Amino acid sequence: MARRKAFTLVELLVVIAVIALLLAILLPALEKAGRQARAAACQVNLRQWDTALATVAEDNEGRFLRDDSMRPVAMTPLWILSGRCFGDWSDDRLHASSQYHGIRTKGMLCPEATMPGNGGTGGGAEGGGDGRLGIDYKYETMGGATARAWVLTEISPQQGVYCISYGLNGWLFERPGEPLDPLERLREGMKGPQPPSYTNIFLLRRTAGVPMLLDCMYYSALPTDNDTPPMAPDYAANGMGGFCMDRHSGHINALFLDWSVRRVGLKELWTLKWHENFNTTGPWTKAGGVTLNKWPPWMRGYKDY
Repeated sequence: MARRKAFTLVELLVVIAVIALLLAILLPALEKAGRQARAAACQVNLRQWDTALATVAEDNEGRFLRDDSMRPVAMTPLWILSGRCFGDWSDDRLHASSQYHGIRTKGMLCPEATMPGNGGTGGGAEGGGDGRLGIDYKYETMGGATARAWVLTEISPQQGVYCISYGLNGWLFERPGEPLDPLERLREGMKGPQPPSYTNIFLLRRTAGVPMLLDCMYYSALPTDNDTPPMAPDYAANGMGGFCMDRHSGHINALFLDWSVRRVGLKELWTLKWHENFNTTGPWTKAGGVTLNKWPPWMRGYKDY
């Protein structure tokens, strides 16, 4: 009888071992390529926001609503792009504007943060305006994380739940030390005319290097140059912590006020010009004398700035 040829057990084990070795070599490279592709898609999203926000600024003489309490209700740009809560420049407070081609759900989410967050729930509020632009809705919010979006629940006749993974530089909408709320100004003994209820970005002295919209755990945050880095990922104990998360391998993506989009190193966050008086050579920068051992362990391997 003819003897049939077959693989021996040793040969099969060798082939399996070679395949496992190749996979061990290739998988990290494939994962890195996947992360890079997702980071690039995130930047594409921000460029969509760039186009819409620039159009709104141009049409409205550079003006965005300001906020007196950091509630998301007055953070108009986020709701402009949802296509739901942006009122036009008229007395009709609930008239939805379609001329800005609102960014839909996919564009509001970084590919690294598509799951809804499970953070603390925020309060509800009603919108207002500067006499020309009006918003009127109620909301609840839940914080996000590195791999999770923050959640907006709109409580209105057209109720909806939105997941968004980007947040605003709140200092563009609440000037440091200058509250808009009349009662708060009275308590602080402030006199003189109340500042305008909008930010005119066309009148700002500087736009380059000023962050506007970034990967974020919340709808906005107010970083200061003395904010300490988070002791652990997703631990946002201060304003900078809302942005300082490892979403893109030691970086986040950001849209700047000059309408440029680029990635930002986590330690680089302390060198950005968040507002006019922000010290870009503060204690958490190389120029300010920060040393490696001051950074929390999870950040020590990242590039210094």
